[in-house]
Amino acid sequence: MAQEADAAQENRPQGRKRRIVRNAFRVVVALLAVAVLLAWFARYRIADDLIADAFRDAGVRATYDIESISPGRQVVANIVVGDPAQPDLTVERLELLTTPRFGLPDIRQLRVSGARLYGSWRGGQLSFGALDPLLFTGEDKPFRLPDVNLALADGRALIASDYGRIGLSLSGEGRLRDGFTGELAAVSDALAAGECAAERTTLYGTVSVDSERPHFTGPLRFDRFACPDSQIAMRDAAVQLDLTADARLTHVAADFAARTGGVELASARANGLTGGGEASWRDGVLTARYDLELGAVATPPARMDALALEGRLRASDDFARMETDGDLRGTGVAMGLDLDRTLGDVAEATRGTLLAPLLDRTGLNLARELRGGSSVTARYTLRRMDGATAIAIPEARLRGASGDTVLALSRGQIAPGAAGAPRLAGNFATGGDGLPRITGRMERAAGGALTMNLAMREYASGRSRLAIPRLSLKQDAGGGVTLDGEILASGPLPGGAVRGLVLPVDGRIAADGRLALWDGCRDVRFDRLAFSNLTLERQSLTLCPQPGVPILRYGANGLQLAAGATSLDLRGRLAETPIALRSGAVGFAWPGALVARDLDVALGPPATAQGFAIADLTANLSAPRLGGEFSGTDVFLASVPLDVTGARGTWSYADDRLGLSQAAFTLADRQEDARFEPLVARDAALTLAGNVIAADALLREPETDAAIARAAVVHDLGTGTGHADLTVDGVAFDANLQPLDLTHLALGVIANVRGTVSGEGRIDWTAQGLTSSGRFGSDSLDFAAAFGPVQGASGTVVFTDLLGLSTAPGQTLAVASVNPGIEVYDGTVAFQLRGGEVLAIEGGRWPFMGGTLIMRPVDITLGAEETRTYTMEIVGLEAARFIERTGIANIAATGTFDGVIPIVFDITGDGRLENGRLVSRPPGGHIAYVGDLTYADMSIYANYAFSALRDLQYDRMEIGMNGPLTGELVTQVRFAGIRQGPEAERNIVTRVLADLPIELRINIRAPFYGLINSLRSIQDPAAVRSPRDLGLVGADGRRLRDSVDQQTVDEQDEAAEAEAERQLRESLGEPAEKRPAPAGEDTGVQPPESEIMR
Repeated sequence: MAQEADAAQENRPQGRKRRIVRNAFRVVVALLAVAVLLAWFARYRIADDLIADAFRDAGVRATYDIESISPGRQVVANIVVGDPAQPDLTVERLELLTTPRFGLPDIRQLRVSGARLYGSWRGGQLSFGALDPLLFTGEDKPFRLPDVNLALADGRALIASDYGRIGLSLSGEGRLRDGFTGELAAVSDALAAGECAAERTTLYGTVSVDSERPHFTGPLRFDRFACPDSQIAMRDAAVQLDLTADARLTHVAADFAARTGGVELASARANGLTGGGEASWRDGVLTARYDLELGAVATPPARMDALALEGRLRASDDFARMETDGDLRGTGVAMGLDLDRTLGDVAEATRGTLLAPLLDRTGLNLARELRGGSSVTARYTLRRMDGATAIAIPEARLRGASGDTVLALSRGQIAPGAAGAPRLAGNFATGGDGLPRITGRMERAAGGALTMNLAMREYASGRSRLAIPRLSLKQDAGGGVTLDGEILASGPLPGGAVRGLVLPVDGRIAADGRLALWDGCRDVRFDRLAFSNLTLERQSLTLCPQPGVPILRYGANGLQLAAGATSLDLRGRLAETPIALRSGAVGFAWPGALVARDLDVALGPPATAQGFAIADLTANLSAPRLGGEFSGTDVFLASVPLDVTGARGTWSYADDRLGLSQAAFTLADRQEDARFEPLVARDAALTLAGNVIAADALLREPETDAAIARAAVVHDLGTGTGHADLTVDGVAFDANLQPLDLTHLALGVIANVRGTVSGEGRIDWTAQGLTSSGRFGSDSLDFAAAFGPVQGASGTVVFTDLLGLSTAPGQTLAVASVNPGIEVYDGTVAFQLRGGEVLAIEGGRWPFMGGTLIMRPVDITLGAEETRTYTMEIVGLEAARFIERTGIANIAATGTFDGVIPIVFDITGDGRLENGRLVSRPPGGHIAYVGDLTYADMSIYANYAFSALRDLQYDRMEIGMNGPLTGELVTQVRFAGIRQGPEAERNIVTRVLADLPIELRINIRAPFYGLINSLRSIQDPAAVRSPRDLGLVGADGRRLRDSVDQQTVDEQDEAAEAEAERQLRESLGEPAEKRPAPAGEDTGVQPPESEIMR
């Protein structure tokens, strides 16, 4: 009880305290109620002041409408922040749901509907205009999502960025730090970052927040993505994203799965890209792991069914720095169309060369290995830094369908050089059945230079072989490459083939791709070089460049070649014929021309070589058709004794055919004592095709340009056989053209020719020898021959050796008239030419004064100084017709005579009659003097004698003739069996003497003018004056006058010379008057014969 009393005593003070607290609380509550009541009635003004103060303190311009204020719900509408004309934020309605409590009420939810936000992202800075003072206070605090329960309906934003305009849409509800879910959408018509651009980009998915970690899942799509400089493009891409960020938004992790339409990377194409991976972004650094596959990949060199890439990626500074490494695997590898086409095009372009079979074999075997069952594997690392990209390939291997390794690469590197050219490094090897085996090793020296040593085993196809024993490539720090090595080759060439070609390779490839080879003299060797039927064996050429310029250059101006040799000295065979070629300087340039000097070509054994000498040869190598000009060309064919000299013209080569055109040359006899004078040709043509030479030329006399003969030549270089057809359509001999203009052998044989000669000839040759033949003739030819002027010669001469000027025996010409001193008509002359040296006159026969004049056979050595005897035989000469024909006055005679008159000419041309003899036939004849006898100064006995001899009969008369033709000719006339004729005067003397045997001898000494012209005609037939020209005989052969004196002849010659000079001056347009020639000056006019005879 005591204890209870104590407790009661203690509880009384405490109860008072509680009463005091209760009373105080009631007062406070009453005061608060009064305050709340006062605030409630002033709530709109208070809210307005608070909001306005907040915007004003932040320096933000804003307008709004307070729709309602209640203890659990406050509503603000029509919020406009910033310039009303271009606001940065508009909100249709904002509701704040609260739960009243002591102090500040709890915010249950923030509801926002119809929000429109406008911002920008420039230079890495995000801005929302007038809202920046509210959003970016400058406090250096880690980012954290607001701890608010947000209900966002129809929220939209437009961000203008350096990459393009982006539209956003967001709706959702939940606490932002945990539990918020919503839908996010973004769209942009065009986005661009650096060289890359995306078209019609969209993003759509769900947004959620779990433990302050935002999360997004949904697809990212774009119609087209392209990076032109990097040659990257893809279309119709969709990437399924699953993104998660940390609470501070400093780290984003992502999983992705991609599928695209067509993909392009440089010249590579793929139908699509599939695959996925995961990525992480932290502090501006992106790391990723990917596993991607490209389908139906097509590149210029190869096609693949699929190409898989699996690796890792790390990038920063907006991909300015990037590194990726991984593994590559391609399946179903096949040769690309471009590589197949390139190999085919190159093989076709090199058709006819040793490269074509090698390329054909390479293409065939490569296509077999890469026919779809092959694969490629590689490990790679790609680094991008400071705008430069480098690729490292530690290992790569291409396996063919057979399982063999077609290409293996190790330690490969591709890096940019100082001048933009890539720097290469690594080792490689090629192989496979039927493919070239090439090995190469690239090393980087201590100084940074890259060296690659390359070699290729001999690769063969048919007759073609190619090997590279060594080839060194050294790349300096600037990207330039120096080449040094050699190539061995054998095989066909256009029109021929080469075996054992050794070609040095040295030069430089500049960083910008310019190529320069052979900057000094280089030796090119070969075991055998054949072109058509030309074969050169074990020769070498030394080619030198122009000063300061390499032999080969390749760059922006295309391929350029320029080289030369001081001389050539080559040996070989043409078909089966030995050939030697020497030259002076030879040079060529491409584009440009080839020039060769002093070419000397010998065909055949040295003792019988056929020679070609060409002073100048040019070729235009830039023209569509290979060709040029030649000059100073001499051709010496051992099998043909004629030489072509001074030839010039143009030449061309196309379709294995060599052609010469517009050629001019001189054709000359090779003999030291030439049988023919040189002839010339112009516009001649020649072709060489199929080892056969065909030529055509019209040969002309050079002084008169008269056409002489057309020559058509065919020669087979393989067999050494050929022929030449000569056609003479009609050579007109006149005052301008004479046989002496064609051959000096005509001198002393024939001159003053008038008429036309035609015919044809043929020359055939083989390796064993040469034959020639021909037929030439005339219908009417006038000329001066050794035995006198000839008129109307006609007939055909058959040559059995045309070049040797030999005929068959018994060549016969019909002669209308000949005047060996006394003109005779309608005869024939038979002759033979032997070797162009001997004119064998087999005989001549003419009707002669009732009998026959016969020229006995005689051999004339043409062009030789020798004694010649012409024997004229007279058979059956009738004395009466002789007296009548010669016109001897006051003489009448009868009788028939036979005899021989030898005419001998010595080496000086002086002629004489030796033992000329005419003898009358039995029973003799009759001779009478019918003129008047003068008895002045005569004795009576002499007068009696002449009276008795006025009419005589004889049994035998013999006439002997001896003496020089240029002096007094002694004619001895001897009569035997003389008796008086019936008309003789008879007297005592004649009757006394009638029974005595009388022999009458008469000696006559007088110049033999009738034969003087025959003397000159033996050495100069032009000196023979036709009796018609002197007016002694008419055109019909009838005698017009008995004689003509020298003064009359001189006057005729002077008048003819004056008329000829007048006509010449008129043709030249000069005055007709004749300027007398000064004394001693040669007028160029042949003196008259009378002057020569003095």
